[in-house]
Amino acid sequence: MPGIGADEHQEPTPCPLPQPPPQQSGKPDPALLHDPAALEPHGGSVLVVARSRALTLSVLMPLLDALARQNTLAGALTGRDDAACTFAAAKLLARHPAQPGPAHTALLDGTTGLTHVLRAGHPDQRSTLTEVLASPWDSLLVDAHGSAAHASLGTVTLCGLSGAAEHGPDGKPLASGCTPTTCKTDPASRTRPLAPHDLRARVLGLFVCNAITLGEAEQYPSDVSLALDAIEGHPQAVLGLLRGDLDTSGHEPRLTAASLHSGARLGQLATLLDAHGRRRGVRGPSAILLGDPEQQLHMPDGALAPPAPPAPAAGRVPADAEALGNWRVRLADAEALEHGLYASLDRRPDADLSACVEEMTSHRQAALDMLLAAARTPDETWEERVEERSRNWGHAVLEILNRTRGGAFSRQLVASRAHHHTSHWSPAPACGYCRAPREFEHLTSPLGLTDRRTLRCPKCGPALSLPPTLHPLDIDVPPALFPSQPADIHVAFPEQARGLFAVHLRSRSTQRGSYDHAALTATPGRHTITLTLPKDPLLELDRLWVVHTDRFHVAYHQQRLPLLPHHSNTNHQQ
Repeated sequence: MPGIGADEHQEPTPCPLPQPPPQQSGKPDPALLHDPAALEPHGGSVLVVARSRALTLSVLMPLLDALARQNTLAGALTGRDDAACTFAAAKLLARHPAQPGPAHTALLDGTTGLTHVLRAGHPDQRSTLTEVLASPWDSLLVDAHGSAAHASLGTVTLCGLSGAAEHGPDGKPLASGCTPTTCKTDPASRTRPLAPHDLRARVLGLFVCNAITLGEAEQYPSDVSLALDAIEGHPQAVLGLLRGDLDTSGHEPRLTAASLHSGARLGQLATLLDAHGRRRGVRGPSAILLGDPEQQLHMPDGALAPPAPPAPAAGRVPADAEALGNWRVRLADAEALEHGLYASLDRRPDADLSACVEEMTSHRQAALDMLLAAARTPDETWEERVEERSRNWGHAVLEILNRTRGGAFSRQLVASRAHHHTSHWSPAPACGYCRAPREFEHLTSPLGLTDRRTLRCPKCGPALSLPPTLHPLDIDVPPALFPSQPADIHVAFPEQARGLFAVHLRSRSTQRGSYDHAALTATPGRHTITLTLPKDPLLELDRLWVVHTDRFHVAYHQQRLPLLPHHSNTNHQQ
């Protein structure tokens, strides 16, 4: 297993990496990282050795892609500084033979509040959070909502704080940041903060959006990090999600446990998760291993039966009305969106979202009745009446953002593409916040629904989803937000724009509701919307949503804005 990076990894057959020029100190050129001369011809494994700040997504994505094309397993030995890298290397070089006998894994499921013990060849066994945290494990998997810095486990919040205080990009402590006794995601201290370095596991799996974020400016600009804290503690290896746009379920952690128990090497787990992500429509790597890709926890001794992947949502082929085909297709698009939202309610009920969707359905059904009546007996005002119903339907869509506690933005994105599949990809500009590479995804539907185009950032998540009937909006935002201060959001609409739109500002990692919301009529030209923030918001990477509806079609826009404690220079420009 050759090592590549700024420091030569001591292995029997090292593969040297051409060193970057002096002016690139700490920031290796991605082209050098995947120089074919630095990789094995085929197969084998590679350990990338570098400080964490050098392993940005723009470096990791093409590097991992190049390794995957050569069937080469990959891992990274990294840390915040030389001391952390040295400690990680010491754990890696210590002898850790594969263990014979029954294999078992702890699974902390923050999405349901349940705790499981997974054993090879046996059904799940329920446990408690207290019991799991008090015991040592060969492997411990965390499946939870969260970010690169935090994950919610019910009564416990996994917090990536490593020192006595959370520090901002200027190196100064954040006034409202995390401390060892209070996590900023729960200032009322209803939950107990727990550091990942205290988890007593040989291998820690983090099935959390953006769980492994190594670049300093790729998420909220502070030094709180789940992955980097974990590798400074008990875990010898950390496996986690590299991106924020992978729609995972409870299947991936169990698939990982089954593979571990069957004797898979750790590098094979990342490859397995990447393949699973591709089946879900994700381009590029989905996961990364911080550890030895050749490490094997267990001798082959049977495996948990992997659960069947969740079946895709079923859709109905809409009927076609040739005389009024354009409106009929738009109504079919609206019906498909509603069905996608109803399917999400079957999995996770939400009374407020259910009420909004029922209101949408009522207006859409009334419009369909008008359309069918017009097909039988046309009159001069039928289209005006259908237009009015479409505006009412759009108003109900926009109300979802403000009426539901979590905004249900992700649910709407999933529902809008539930009856589509990917037809092709095309180039897109880098992310305006974290500069990660992006691509447009072009979606088509076997049911004759209107095509859609999406854009998402591997770190910041979805940025755009819209049909060709609606244009991407020109949205101008400030580089950062500040408590108690207004923020001017500028939205420019093209000529002949119509319909309704909403601008919505919401905290990244809480369910405390929106910070501010404005709904307006869409007209051509530039609109300035002033949003205000509360006096004591959480210092996080917040979400700005702009949703535009017109004639039963919906366009979704999302941008990420850091909420900082005070005015300071920021490198992020939208």
